[in-house]
Amino acid sequence: MKNAVRGISGMACASTLILMVAGCGGGSGTDSAASSAEPADKEEHKPAVGVVTRAQADKLVDHYEKVNNKANKNSDPRLLSTVEGGAVLEQSKATYKMQKNWTAAERADYRKPFHYVDRKFYLPRKGTADWFAMVAYSKNAGEKKGKYPGILIMEKQGGDWKMVAGSYSESTWLPRLAKDEKGFVEPVSDTAKKAGALSPDALSDELLDLYTEQGSTRDGFRTSKTTESLRKIPGRQNKLLNPHGEAVFNRGEPTHEKFHALRTEDGGVFAVFSTEVREHDRGTQVTATIHPSDSMKVYVGDTSAPSFFVNWLHLSSAYLPSKGRPKLLGTEYEMTDAAADSDRNGRMPGTGT
Repeated sequence: MKNAVRGISGMACASTLILMVAGCGGGSGTDSAASSAEPADKEEHKPAVGVVTRAQADKLVDHYEKVNNKANKNSDPRLLSTVEGGAVLEQSKATYKMQKNWTAAERADYRKPFHYVDRKFYLPRKGTADWFAMVAYSKNAGEKKGKYPGILIMEKQGGDWKMVAGSYSESTWLPRLAKDEKGFVEPVSDTAKKAGALSPDALSDELLDLYTEQGSTRDGFRTSKTTESLRKIPGRQNKLLNPHGEAVFNRGEPTHEKFHALRTEDGGVFAVFSTEVREHDRGTQVTATIHPSDSMKVYVGDTSAPSFFVNWLHLSSAYLPSKGRPKLLGTEYEMTDAAADSDRNGRMPGTGT
């Protein structure tokens, strides 16, 4: 797929056995001593500052675009890792691997430079977070901007600012974020506290339920194009494997799972989060053999086996109103790993789950 932070809007598709490919100098000792001796009330009257200024945020995104475009041109994950981290980087590295299945025209299209336009920055106060959000549209040179806005998160990691999360909404609507008297947004600190029917830290579990339980009716996501698309995946996979196989979906290792959440004006929560979903395709008869898809072959080669594990990393955005059920605004997912067979405990080789 072409992931959200690449600048391609809308929900992306990747292939398993049935899904076809469709588609980030210090002061002197004297100065320091003088500073520490200043009265506390003087500190309180210093002007409020954000985690970065808007001008700094703009420059950080400009730098990200420049390095990202250069990395895309040569499918260079090492260079990309200087400006991307977390789930975004994992999806990007997987996309680079998948390019061996693409046509020359598809690779050329992906490598076209892109830019983020109509940028709007949402900056927390300094000391309340080590990240900020941007809402913007992607635009390739000579083309119209994307149809839907992207919600992108830049976070400070090891002294460098990196793009770590990104999701495109399935519509142009986004909730209005709450701001204080200085215009700073408020990160959610108590992520276990419910906003309406769900708490922010339960979002990944709820997304997984779309695969495993087809979504709960009382507290789950409101029905949308995105939820309906995800709900159909298990049925399609099982239809392909029947009558001698089945596809079972579970939670993957949470290595790259993280969420960033902000308060909304109506007392709700807006969040960008990542979810690991593991698919286990297995034969239900001793003689059954599964043949990997082209996308799976990137990881497992041409070898057939009685069973395969496939990891799917999702990047999603959601709105949790102060009352009622949450809305899944959009999701992008990518196959980030696959492996044949399992150990005697039914675990994916090389993992703890």
